[in-house]
Amino acid sequence: MNRDTVQKLTDIMMGEAVLSLLHDGSTVSASVLITRLHMLAANEQSEARRQACEWAIAEIRNSHNASSNSDTQQVHNGENVHYLFNHDDTPEDDKH
Repeated sequence: MNRDTVQKLTDIMMGEAVLSLLHDGSTVSASVLITRLHMLAANEQSEARRQACEWAIAEIRNSHNASSNSDTQQVHNGENVHYLFNHDDTPEDDKH
């Protein structure tokens, strides 16, 4: 499989996992998504789709680790509004 095909299949498996979580009314987070991808991989007959689940898991972990090491802080208020701040306390999307 070429890289484009692998990436497409990885995206498809990640999308299927997200859609199944939404269908179930579950919370979507990195850890829950990883768990669902493990479940999809365990029940998958196709080796390519099973491998794509593993690649999707690796992408999520890498992305989650990268954001954990970021200098950006995310703050939630009680109304599901998210604010992103850098260490200089200015909003990340502030365009002065």
